[in-house]
Amino acid sequence: MGSMFDGNPSLIQDPAPARNVSPWANKATPLVLIHDGGGTTFSYYCLGELDRRVYGIANPHYQSGGTWHGGIPEMAAHYLRLIKAAVPRGDIIIGGWSLGGLVALEVAHQLAREAHPPPLNLLGIVMVDSVCPMVLTAPVLPVIQHAVEWSQHTRQETKDRIMRSFAESSRMVREWTLPVWDAAQAAGQDEGAANVPSHTHTHTGNGRVLARPPPVILIRAMEPVPVPEEGAVSRVDVHRGDRLLGWGGYRKDMITSVMDIPGHHFNIFHTEKNLETSTAAIKRACLDIEEMHARGTSRLAA
Repeated sequence: MGSMFDGNPSLIQDPAPARNVSPWANKATPLVLIHDGGGTTFSYYCLGELDRRVYGIANPHYQSGGTWHGGIPEMAAHYLRLIKAAVPRGDIIIGGWSLGGLVALEVAHQLAREAHPPPLNLLGIVMVDSVCPMVLTAPVLPVIQHAVEWSQHTRQETKDRIMRSFAESSRMVREWTLPVWDAAQAAGQDEGAANVPSHTHTHTGNGRVLARPPPVILIRAMEPVPVPEEGAVSRVDVHRGDRLLGWGGYRKDMITSVMDIPGHHFNIFHTEKNLETSTAAIKRACLDIEEMHARGTSRLAA
């Protein structure tokens, strides 16, 4: 296992092949996790065993302070190239915490729209408390920015880099136009999209291929972020009361299932208890996506 910046993607987990079991048991789908708004993959190194190869993509501009002038689409295009280099063929699952889940959605869209797709099969996306950036109505409560809590051992250089990454991430999310997957969504007639078959592409009568999202499992923190101002809410909690974290306003059929976990947006990887439940949820989400793929369905049975 390498460190965060040894390579991109870095190999975070590489479990030894299980012994005395069928060969199929050793073929768990690789998982690629994209960094959060801070630009690093540190939190993913804290996870327990997920029983599959796990790669982490860190922001290559983290140390230099460079800018993605093309925003999230440019970032996603670069990360898609990194993913293809690490896993050139076969099944794959992608995802990430917070910003990572948003970028994963853009990566999935770009992969689905490629004229000559590589021999890479995206089974699904695991969003870890990734809040939909669409705000259809004004928040009832004042929205404030979360103040980062630093360890006493955190160097000032690290603080500066992370805060710079957060500022750049916020800019990109504000300017991002969420992907449009098919003609129904483009026309604002998304209500019937749940009836589209579960595969990533749908063929129309004229031979044109329309893309749709792969299955997305949302892991949702149940608690709001504590804020110093009474009656206010953290920016990441604008949709906290909505179990889909706002994604239903984007596309009603996108979220396949939701897993609730204890903690709030910023501490789900911090305490030992929260790490255990976050690990278990990510592990379960990957297994559920594999099960849906094996069944040929877009959602789990009730």
